Amino acid sequence: MSPSRRTTGLVPLVAAAKPEETTAALAARHAPAGDRPALRKDIVVRRLVQMGQVTWVVKNPETVKYYYFEDSAWGLIELFDGTRTRREIFEEYRSRFPGGDVQLSLILDYEEMLRKIELIEQSVAEKNLTLLGRFKTLRQRAAEEKAEGFNPFFILFHVFDPNRFLDKTAKYVRWIWTPPVVAIWAVGAVWTVGVFIGHWGPIWAGTYELYAFLRKPLIDAIQFFLILCSIGLIHEMAHAYSTKIYGGQVHDIGIALLYFTPAFYCDTTDSLLFESKWQRLWVTTAGIYIEGFLCSAATTLWVVSYPDTLLNELAYKTMLFTGVSTVFFNINPLIKIDGYYALASLLEMSELREDSLRYLGAFFQRRILRLAVEVPVVSRRKKRIYWIYGTLALAYTVVIMRFIGGLFFNFYSKYFPDLAIVLLIVTLYRLFRKRVRLATRTARLVYLDKKEWVLAPKKRALLAVTATAVVLFLFVPWTRRKISSEGVSRPSNTVQIEAPEDAVVTEVLVGEGDVVARDRPLVRLTSLVTDADVAHFAAEADRFRQASRAAGEQSDAAAFAEARRQGLASEAALLDRQTRQRRLLVTSPIAGRVLTPRMKDLRSRFVAAGEPLAEIGDDRNIVAELPVSERLLDDLSVGAPVRGLFPQRPMRPIEGKVVSISPATLDQPKTATGSRGAPPPQRPDRFVVRAVFENADGQLRPGGVIRAKIYSRRSSYAERTWRILRRWLQTIFW
Repeated sequence: MSPSRRTTGLVPLVAAAKPEETTAALAARHAPAGDRPALRKDIVVRRLVQMGQVTWVVKNPETVKYYYFEDSAWGLIELFDGTRTRREIFEEYRSRFPGGDVQLSLILDYEEMLRKIELIEQSVAEKNLTLLGRFKTLRQRAAEEKAEGFNPFFILFHVFDPNRFLDKTAKYVRWIWTPPVVAIWAVGAVWTVGVFIGHWGPIWAGTYELYAFLRKPLIDAIQFFLILCSIGLIHEMAHAYSTKIYGGQVHDIGIALLYFTPAFYCDTTDSLLFESKWQRLWVTTAGIYIEGFLCSAATTLWVVSYPDTLLNELAYKTMLFTGVSTVFFNINPLIKIDGYYALASLLEMSELREDSLRYLGAFFQRRILRLAVEVPVVSRRKKRIYWIYGTLALAYTVVIMRFIGGLFFNFYSKYFPDLAIVLLIVTLYRLFRKRVRLATRTARLVYLDKKEWVLAPKKRALLAVTATAVVLFLFVPWTRRKISSEGVSRPSNTVQIEAPEDAVVTEVLVGEGDVVARDRPLVRLTSLVTDADVAHFAAEADRFRQASRAAGEQSDAAAFAEARRQGLASEAALLDRQTRQRRLLVTSPIAGRVLTPRMKDLRSRFVAAGEPLAEIGDDRNIVAELPVSERLLDDLSVGAPVRGLFPQRPMRPIEGKVVSISPATLDQPKTATGSRGAPPPQRPDRFVVRAVFENADGQLRPGGVIRAKIYSRRSSYAERTWRILRRWLQTIFW
């Protein structure tokens, strides 16, 4: 084929074009661009001033996309008004900015850029071809996403376009954002904070339990997700209404699955067009604002409603979700949700997180790794903000990654213990593969840049020192492995108090949770039989005493001896009955705390001899029996330190130690009899670790769930890795 057959000189043949260039070839042949390019008439343009810098925001209403342009760039873009040719735009721009070295190619580059983002007015043919190109682009993007893989940890579901509904109903909710209502909200928020402070211990423990899905029955989990979805919908509708009230449009509300947790989302990008930063701030904080009303109302219902009712339970859970959860999630500026966007709006830095991390990354590569990377030149104020926010954001990201890794490791260790490490590595790579690839690219770049420098003879000493440091880091035993477990706390010693004989409880002197000293009275009993015997033998002893006295006066030795003998017997019987009567005032044999609930219910009850009355526990030391997988038996030892979180002190760990390890596992089967042995266990067995915590001040109450961490002996990373690998190989292949 001759060259004249392959090309047409100006417009390439469609058949000769690449698949991704077919639309461009059709456009060049059938819809050539006009001589006077013009911006679309339906675009929305806003001028924003942030930190003294002028920025222009342009919205394409057809694609619902937003674009930022600097003031200098917009000075050129606004000349595309349909009245000038490209040469005239070039001349006009040079006349407005005479000092710059501008070429005609710059005008052509800007026109090409504006056409790509569809901000230039198009003819009918161009629009049709653009739709064809967009369809092909979507198909190509779908193919790329399919090739990259499905991300099960971030899934979006578009639910509906609420714009028309908001247009009709916005007038009915506008009053929520008026100053009097805001003042009422502030008063309610202060009152709610006071309630939270007064009940901080149970509220914090309740918040932890609220998210403990694995221990919840199905009905509680369903109830939690219903409350979560209801609050989430109200939260996002608040964002939508605030955007609509200030003149924006909202075309998307949906549900997202973030790490399998449902969450609503609302597209409020139109708030970027608001010229007032306070309006943008209201849109950002509208969800938190409306959750403040929900939290105040739920707190009020929780306080005034009767305990153990459905209303009280729902109010309590709503209060927890809109209270502590809002503080730790929605208001948190270190993750890109409401708190972050509010901070970015206040600082007038729309890309705060990205710019901060980009600046710190460039600084690290330039100053630490000595790579040929340019550090962005920014003002002192921005530099200070970048360092503070970027450092905190990186630290928080590490904490979140560690937290997510711990959650998956605990899950895999419970259900797939033999493959937990492998599954954890695959999951973490899947979750953070972009960061892994970035770290890999950076490491490769450092290697290529520093290879000759490292291998130079003068640097061998430094290389040896570095290798020695790595070896010491891997092989020196300086870390402890933390083994997490949960158990129920109980006193180190308990005594059960029983009724000494058949009697009636006439007085209860203590209640559940009371601290008692040794020999303190607990319960007073009354026995009619004992009281009658005391009266009878007292009268008999007195009668025989008088008889012996009369016999002595008459010098009747035989009568005196008999009266004396019977009198001594009556006094002995009286002493025995009086001793039994004193025992009816039941006392505590040890110092400790009353563990029996509802002690007052014993009053006026008949109790038989030996019937339990109360249980006293010596809680100066609290004991917890912690189940630990047999896989971790090599890491356990008597005397190992333990740190536990108690319901009474959810934020301050209590120090303790391991005092014993059970010789057999919890699921150890009974000794088999007969020819058939016991079946093998279906999951790894668990040993019981007995840990003791000092409770000298008596603030810790037995009976609560302890979340403990057992610290193993110090070992090196190399040893820990080898033990895990050896254990895995023995379990799977041996």
